[in-house]
Amino acid sequence: MTWTDIPSTHGAGGPETYFFLSYAHSVPLSDAARPDTDYWVSRFFQELAVAVRRRATRAGEIEVGFFDGQVSLGADLKQALTDALSVAHVFVPLYSPNYFRNAWALGERDSFLSRLARLTAARAARHVLPVLWMPLPSRGDQQAATLALQVVPDEDTRADYAENGLRALCKLSAYRRQYDTVLTSLADRIVTVAEAEPLAPSRAATLTTSPVVDDDDPALVLTTLTEAAAPWRPYGHQHELAVADYVAATAERLGLPTRVVDLVEARGRAPSSPMVVLVDAGVGAHLVGDALDGLPQWVVPLVIAPDHPRGDPTPEAIAATLQDAEFPQVLPVRTIEEFERCAPLLVTEARKQFLRHGPVSPPDGPHDRRPRLGPTAAFNAPRGKETP
Repeated sequence: MTWTDIPSTHGAGGPETYFFLSYAHSVPLSDAARPDTDYWVSRFFQELAVAVRRRATRAGEIEVGFFDGQVSLGADLKQALTDALSVAHVFVPLYSPNYFRNAWALGERDSFLSRLARLTAARAARHVLPVLWMPLPSRGDQQAATLALQVVPDEDTRADYAENGLRALCKLSAYRRQYDTVLTSLADRIVTVAEAEPLAPSRAATLTTSPVVDDDDPALVLTTLTEAAAPWRPYGHQHELAVADYVAATAERLGLPTRVVDLVEARGRAPSSPMVVLVDAGVGAHLVGDALDGLPQWVVPLVIAPDHPRGDPTPEAIAATLQDAEFPQVLPVRTIEEFERCAPLLVTEARKQFLRHGPVSPPDGPHDRRPRLGPTAAFNAPRGKETP
């Protein structure tokens, strides 16, 4: 298959890249950093790209590397990543305990592997260069760790790499020599494979994700409140996806299973699920208050107002109405930059609010009585009085 056979308008056909960096996004434990990015992943990508560029002899023909921090605003992320996976010669996954549980990361891997189906197993394996980003505690992951360690010839460096993972070596100045050794080995392997055994142009399978939903981690529910035609695309030509679909993709990339539903279905799911409501500022404060009345306090609304200039108080008035109704406070967004910056914070806030205020149900089955410090007489827990 040649690129002229592939009907795509998302950059298919060029330019090729030496490597594609894949990693598992995760929800942070604090609000100190943006939840859709990882500073150390970005730093490692930049340093690996520099190391590859220094060794590359085809730098004029092939771009150095790609990771999802390079995707432009408004892009369909799955399509953009599929296009990037279609032109990469080496797939570099950053293995961590979360990588093998993250449907988005595994979807990237499966998409790239679809291009290797016609190669022998030995040759296909050379186009996947795993990195031990964090130690893998599970016995089932030890084969993956072993593959990652094979690229490092120095035994002492390999021991530190195995014990700490490359993220720690990157962060700690005491391990700078070991980090540089691993970085050099990775860059050498990428350039060797890409230049000696380049992949023929081929379209990667479209990136798909299938997050696992279980009772312990209910799916995030996404819905919209708007009088506009569905699917709601308030940013028009600036955004390839409906806003609900964009937020859903952001949540899935963070490993949060997600459902996009209408407001009627969302009401039914709200008592037992984290929930985000994307509110059209054009609806008006009074109608918004009526439409969302009765929803649980952990529901997180976001007022979207691209057609309202900075001086128009309407979006802020709607946000104030929602805050008065005791929903979590989220400032209105107007521009596409504000919306995309807010999306990962929005889904993590919804999860946090649900964990803090949502229902807590003990698992089915018998339960041991909790030990008491007071008298052993029977106690009526709901009323706080001893039973007769």
